[in-house]
Amino acid sequence: MSIAEQIGSLARSMGITDVGVAAVSAWESDDLVKRMIPENGRPSSLMRGSRSVIVIGMPVQRTILATAPSSYYFEHYKTINSMLDLAAQRIAMELQIIGHASIFVSRDGYQGIEGLRKDASSFFSHRHAAYLAGMGTFGVSNMLLTEKNGPRIRFTSVITTAELPAGAPMKGQLCTSCGRCIEECPENAVASGMYPDNITNKQKCVEYSAVLRTEGRSPCGRCIFVCPVGKDINDHLPSDSAIDRIRSYTR
Repeated sequence: MSIAEQIGSLARSMGITDVGVAAVSAWESDDLVKRMIPENGRPSSLMRGSRSVIVIGMPVQRTILATAPSSYYFEHYKTINSMLDLAAQRIAMELQIIGHASIFVSRDGYQGIEGLRKDASSFFSHRHAAYLAGMGTFGVSNMLLTEKNGPRIRFTSVITTAELPAGAPMKGQLCTSCGRCIEECPENAVASGMYPDNITNKQKCVEYSAVLRTEGRSPCGRCIFVCPVGKDINDHLPSDSAIDRIRSYTR
Protein backbone atom coordinates (compact mmCIF):
# COMPACT_ATOMS: atom_id res chain seq x y z
CA MET A 1 0.00 0.00 0.00
CA SER A 2 1.38 3.43 -0.96
CA ILE A 3 1.78 6.24 1.56
CA ALA A 4 -1.13 8.09 -0.06
CA GLU A 5 -3.33 5.00 0.29
CA GLN A 6 -2.29 4.54 3.91
CA ILE A 7 -3.16 8.16 4.70
CA GLY A 8 -6.48 7.91 2.88
CA SER A 9 -7.43 4.78 4.81
CA LEU A 10 -6.41 6.35 8.12
CA ALA A 11 -8.38 9.51 7.36
CA ARG A 12 -11.53 7.58 6.49
CA SER A 13 -11.24 5.58 9.72
CA MET A 14 -11.39 8.90 11.61
CA GLY A 15 -14.50 10.17 9.84
CA ILE A 16 -12.77 12.27 7.19
CA THR A 17 -14.73 12.30 3.93
CA ASP A 18 -12.45 14.34 1.65
CA VAL A 19 -8.68 14.07 1.18
CA GLY A 20 -6.52 15.95 -1.31
CA VAL A 21 -2.85 16.75 -1.82
CA ALA A 22 -1.21 19.95 -3.03
CA ALA A 23 2.45 20.25 -4.00
CA VAL A 24 4.30 22.84 -1.91
CA SER A 25 5.77 24.22 -5.13
CA ALA A 26 2.24 25.22 -6.26
CA TRP A 27 2.27 28.11 -3.75
CA GLU A 28 5.09 29.63 -5.83
CA SER A 29 3.57 29.00 -9.27
CA ASP A 30 -0.18 29.61 -9.00
CA ASP A 31 -1.05 33.23 -9.81
CA LEU A 32 -4.09 33.48 -7.52
CA VAL A 33 -2.27 32.01 -4.52
CA LYS A 34 0.87 34.07 -5.08
CA ARG A 35 -1.33 37.16 -5.13
CA MET A 36 -3.30 36.35 -1.97
CA ILE A 37 -0.92 34.42 0.31
CA PRO A 38 2.20 36.13 1.72
CA GLU A 39 5.47 34.23 1.67
CA ASN A 40 5.43 33.69 5.44
CA GLY A 41 2.01 32.06 5.14
CA ARG A 42 3.14 29.41 2.67
CA PRO A 43 4.05 25.83 3.67
CA SER A 44 7.70 26.23 2.63
CA SER A 45 7.98 28.98 5.25
CA LEU A 46 6.05 27.13 7.96
CA MET A 47 8.15 23.99 7.47
CA ARG A 48 11.40 24.18 5.56
CA GLY A 49 12.00 21.19 3.34
CA SER A 50 8.29 20.38 3.03
CA ARG A 51 7.10 18.93 -0.28
CA SER A 52 3.40 18.18 0.11
CA VAL A 53 0.32 19.48 1.90
CA ILE A 54 -2.38 16.93 2.71
CA VAL A 55 -5.78 18.61 2.97
CA ILE A 56 -8.58 16.84 4.83
CA GLY A 57 -12.22 17.91 4.84
CA MET A 58 -15.41 17.15 6.72
CA PRO A 59 -18.81 18.44 5.57
CA VAL A 60 -21.16 20.62 7.57
CA GLN A 61 -24.51 18.85 7.74
CA ARG A 62 -27.04 21.05 5.95
CA THR A 63 -29.89 19.76 8.12
CA ILE A 64 -28.18 21.30 11.17
CA LEU A 65 -26.94 24.34 9.26
CA ALA A 66 -30.58 25.17 8.45
CA THR A 67 -31.02 26.26 12.09
CA ALA A 68 -28.09 28.72 12.03
CA PRO A 69 -27.39 30.91 13.82
CA SER A 70 -28.16 28.59 16.71
CA SER A 71 -26.55 26.80 19.64
CA TYR A 72 -27.15 23.57 17.68
CA TYR A 73 -24.98 24.72 14.77
CA PHE A 74 -22.44 26.19 17.21
CA GLU A 75 -21.90 22.75 18.78
CA HIS A 76 -21.82 21.03 15.38
CA TYR A 77 -19.19 23.51 14.16
CA LYS A 78 -17.03 22.98 17.26
CA THR A 79 -17.25 19.20 16.93
CA ILE A 80 -16.18 19.24 13.28
CA ASN A 81 -13.21 21.46 14.11
CA SER A 82 -12.14 19.13 16.93
CA MET A 83 -12.45 16.04 14.73
CA LEU A 84 -10.44 17.69 11.95
CA ASP A 85 -7.67 18.71 14.32
CA LEU A 86 -7.47 15.26 15.90
CA ALA A 87 -7.39 13.55 12.51
CA ALA A 88 -4.73 15.91 11.16
CA GLN A 89 -2.54 15.38 14.23
CA ARG A 90 -2.93 11.60 13.90
CA ILE A 91 -2.00 11.72 10.20
CA ALA A 92 1.06 13.86 10.96
CA MET A 93 2.18 11.39 13.63
CA GLU A 94 1.71 8.43 11.27
CA LEU A 95 3.90 10.14 8.67
CA GLN A 96 6.49 10.81 11.37
CA ILE A 97 6.46 7.11 12.32
CA ILE A 98 7.18 5.99 8.75
CA GLY A 99 10.01 8.50 8.40
CA HIS A 100 8.62 11.77 7.01
CA ALA A 101 8.81 14.98 9.03
CA SER A 102 5.26 16.35 9.30
CA ILE A 103 3.20 18.93 11.16
CA PHE A 104 -0.52 19.57 11.31
CA VAL A 105 -1.91 23.08 11.08
CA SER A 106 -4.83 23.70 13.45
CA ARG A 107 -8.24 24.34 11.90
CA ASP A 108 -8.35 27.99 13.01
CA GLY A 109 -5.03 29.81 12.86
CA TYR A 110 -6.12 32.73 15.03
CA GLN A 111 -7.10 33.42 18.64
CA GLY A 112 -10.90 33.57 18.68
CA ILE A 113 -13.03 36.63 18.07
CA GLU A 114 -10.58 39.01 19.72
CA GLY A 115 -7.79 37.71 17.52
CA LEU A 116 -9.91 38.23 14.42
CA ARG A 117 -10.66 41.79 15.51
CA LYS A 118 -6.94 42.49 15.43
CA ASP A 119 -6.33 40.65 12.16
CA ALA A 120 -9.19 39.01 10.25
CA SER A 121 -6.97 36.35 8.73
CA SER A 122 -5.20 33.16 9.80
CA PHE A 123 -1.52 32.27 9.58
CA PHE A 124 -2.27 29.48 7.08
CA SER A 125 -5.15 29.26 4.61
CA HIS A 126 -6.66 25.77 4.36
CA ARG A 127 -9.07 26.85 1.63
CA HIS A 128 -6.20 27.94 -0.62
CA ALA A 129 -4.51 24.60 0.07
CA ALA A 130 -7.75 22.82 -0.89
CA TYR A 131 -7.98 24.95 -4.04
CA LEU A 132 -4.44 23.93 -5.05
CA ALA A 133 -5.28 20.28 -4.32
CA GLY A 134 -8.15 20.49 -6.83
CA MET A 135 -10.89 20.08 -4.24
CA GLY A 136 -12.95 23.11 -5.25
CA THR A 137 -13.14 26.63 -6.68
CA PHE A 138 -13.66 30.01 -5.06
CA GLY A 139 -17.06 31.68 -5.19
CA VAL A 140 -18.57 35.11 -4.70
CA SER A 141 -18.57 34.72 -0.91
CA ASN A 142 -14.79 34.06 -0.88
CA MET A 143 -15.52 30.52 0.31
CA LEU A 144 -14.24 27.41 -1.45
CA LEU A 145 -17.07 25.54 -3.19
CA THR A 146 -16.88 21.77 -3.69
CA GLU A 147 -18.90 19.56 -6.00
CA LYS A 148 -20.36 17.44 -3.18
CA ASN A 149 -21.06 20.04 -0.51
CA GLY A 150 -20.72 23.48 -2.07
CA PRO A 151 -19.15 25.72 0.63
CA ARG A 152 -20.52 23.51 3.44
CA ILE A 153 -17.23 21.84 4.32
CA ARG A 154 -14.40 22.52 6.77
CA PHE A 155 -10.73 21.83 6.04
CA THR A 156 -7.43 21.44 7.82
CA SER A 157 -3.96 20.55 6.58
CA VAL A 158 -0.85 18.48 7.22
CA ILE A 159 2.48 19.76 5.89
CA THR A 160 5.04 17.02 5.21
CA THR A 161 8.40 16.28 3.65
CA ALA A 162 6.84 13.24 1.94
CA GLU A 163 6.51 13.70 -1.81
CA LEU A 164 2.98 12.57 -2.62
CA PRO A 165 0.97 12.52 -5.87
CA ALA A 166 -0.60 15.99 -6.00
CA GLY A 167 -3.73 17.41 -7.53
CA ALA A 168 -4.09 20.67 -9.42
CA PRO A 169 -6.67 23.49 -9.38
CA MET A 170 -10.01 22.54 -10.93
CA LYS A 171 -10.77 23.83 -14.39
CA GLY A 172 -14.02 25.74 -14.76
CA GLN A 173 -16.08 27.37 -12.04
CA LEU A 174 -18.55 25.85 -9.58
CA CYS A 175 -20.02 29.18 -8.39
CA THR A 176 -23.10 30.18 -10.41
CA SER A 177 -22.93 33.87 -9.39
CA CYS A 178 -26.58 33.63 -8.31
CA GLY A 179 -26.08 36.26 -5.60
CA ARG A 180 -28.00 34.38 -2.91
CA CYS A 181 -25.09 34.65 -0.46
CA ILE A 182 -25.09 38.43 -0.99
CA GLU A 183 -28.84 38.70 -0.37
CA GLU A 184 -28.80 36.45 2.70
CA CYS A 185 -25.96 38.12 4.60
CA PRO A 186 -27.48 39.98 7.59
CA GLU A 187 -24.56 42.43 7.68
CA ASN A 188 -24.25 43.12 3.93
CA ALA A 189 -20.68 41.89 4.18
CA VAL A 190 -20.52 39.79 1.00
CA ALA A 191 -19.25 41.78 -1.95
CA SER A 192 -20.69 41.44 -5.43
CA GLY A 193 -18.20 39.91 -7.84
CA MET A 194 -15.80 36.99 -7.83
CA TYR A 195 -12.88 36.35 -5.52
CA PRO A 196 -10.11 37.54 -5.44
CA ASP A 197 -11.08 40.79 -7.16
CA ASN A 198 -13.91 41.29 -4.68
CA ILE A 199 -13.39 40.47 -1.02
CA THR A 200 -15.97 39.83 1.71
CA ASN A 201 -15.85 42.45 4.47
CA LYS A 202 -14.34 40.23 7.16
CA GLN A 203 -14.62 42.85 9.88
CA LYS A 204 -18.40 42.98 9.49
CA CYS A 205 -18.49 39.19 9.79
CA VAL A 206 -16.29 39.28 12.86
CA GLU A 207 -18.37 41.89 14.65
CA TYR A 208 -21.59 40.02 13.94
CA SER A 209 -19.96 36.79 15.14
CA ALA A 210 -18.96 38.59 18.34
CA VAL A 211 -22.61 39.42 19.02
CA LEU A 212 -23.70 35.86 18.26
CA ARG A 213 -20.94 34.48 20.48
CA THR A 214 -22.41 36.27 23.51
CA GLU A 215 -25.62 34.36 22.77
CA GLY A 216 -23.83 31.01 22.33
CA ARG A 217 -24.77 30.67 18.68
CA SER A 218 -21.94 31.71 16.42
CA PRO A 219 -20.92 31.49 13.60
CA CYS A 220 -23.69 32.87 11.41
CA GLY A 221 -23.56 30.35 8.53
CA ARG A 222 -26.31 31.88 6.42
CA CYS A 223 -24.25 32.45 3.26
CA ILE A 224 -23.11 28.84 3.06
CA PHE A 225 -26.59 27.50 3.82
CA VAL A 226 -28.29 29.24 0.89
CA CYS A 227 -25.59 28.42 -1.67
CA PRO A 228 -27.24 26.15 -4.30
CA VAL A 229 -23.99 24.40 -5.26
CA GLY A 230 -23.49 20.85 -3.97
CA LYS A 231 -25.15 17.46 -4.01
CA ASP A 232 -26.33 18.04 -0.43
CA ILE A 233 -28.73 20.79 -1.53
CA ASN A 234 -31.65 18.35 -1.31
CA ASP A 235 -30.86 17.18 2.23
CA HIS A 236 -33.91 16.76 4.46
CA LEU A 237 -34.37 19.92 6.53
CA PRO A 238 -36.15 20.51 9.86
CA SER A 239 -39.57 22.11 9.95
CA ASP A 240 -39.90 25.89 10.33
CA SER A 241 -41.35 25.47 13.82
CA ALA A 242 -38.42 23.28 14.88
CA ILE A 243 -35.97 25.87 13.52
CA ASP A 244 -37.72 28.65 15.45
CA ARG A 245 -37.61 26.61 18.66
CA ILE A 246 -33.93 25.72 18.25
CA ARG A 247 -32.99 29.35 17.56
CA SER A 248 -34.78 30.44 20.74
CA TYR A 249 -32.18 28.67 22.87
CA THR A 250 -29.60 31.31 23.76
CA ARG A 251 -27.48 32.15 26.78
